[in-house]
Amino acid sequence: MKAFMTALLLAAPLSPVAPVRATPIPRRFDSAGTDRDAIQALLYTYTKAVSSKDEALFETLLLNKNIPFADIGSGVGAAGAGEETQHYDAFRKGVFEGPPFSQHFRDVHIQQDGALAAVSLVFVNHSLGGSSWGWKTLQLLKIDGRWKIASEFYTGHMI
Repeated sequence: MKAFMTALLLAAPLSPVAPVRATPIPRRFDSAGTDRDAIQALLYTYTKAVSSKDEALFETLLLNKNIPFADIGSGVGAAGAGEETQHYDAFRKGVFEGPPFSQHFRDVHIQQDGALAAVSLVFVNHSLGGSSWGWKTLQLLKIDGRWKIASEFYTGHMI
């Protein structure tokens, strides 16, 4: 009986399989439409949060507090730093417990493929103590319809 059932299963016609459609490689990955608008809103909220020292608002932008987050100039690659990149707490203390400053972004580039986006930009900080700038890259993930920062790496320079 077992052999008979096996023979029936093997003889049964297979259902047709839909052909796999190839996805062409895009020439560009520029973000557009509502996703671009949402990412720009995230960037606006970012500068608003750090300029007003609103730590709770800033943390709503993060995937979680354990994401890779590092000042490349003093973090990754620095003597004794090893390969550790989870330095959000150092950033948090410097921004939200340090002296006040205002921040704005310029030269913003947003690229996207589905639920993954990459943002690169120049940030400029102004405070009573002086001004600084740096280049920043962020990886964003769209989770449950909302964009979240999944990693951030940046440099820093005095003006």
